[in-house]
Amino acid sequence: MAMSGIEVDPDIATLFNDMKLRSIHKFATFKIENKKKVVQDVLGDPVSTETRDQDKAEFQKLKDMVTASNEPRYILYDFSFQMKKDNRSVKKLAFIFWCPDDSKIGDKMIYASTKDSIKKSFSGLSLEFQANDKGDFDYDTMADDVERKA
Repeated sequence: MAMSGIEVDPDIATLFNDMKLRSIHKFATFKIENKKKVVQDVLGDPVSTETRDQDKAEFQKLKDMVTASNEPRYILYDFSFQMKKDNRSVKKLAFIFWCPDDSKIGDKMIYASTKDSIKKSFSGLSLEFQANDKGDFDYDTMADDVERKA
């Protein structure tokens, strides 16, 4: 349980492992429900991407959906594309904490204090990003970081 007193649904760890091992969803979003529990919110379709352009198009769909409201979300995104420098394939799950600056202060505090608890459900996760406005929620910046760490 988080310092905030909010628990994380145990199914979230199962979903993470399924995404990591079987690529069953391109992305997953999670929300805090009734200020009591972190639960699954939206699951992306199981889309296979091979190029950065294809991956960026899928990321844009996620970004448009998540940034349409000013509510924070925890996100898992499955980056999958050919690297620029040597055409190797890279496939990495990343954790993105979307906490817009114009969210309610109480929501921002609860999501921030619960973030470490949900991350504990993602064993072996090596990539993390935080976005506080649409400019921070940038595919190219994140994908370049994925490449550097691949």
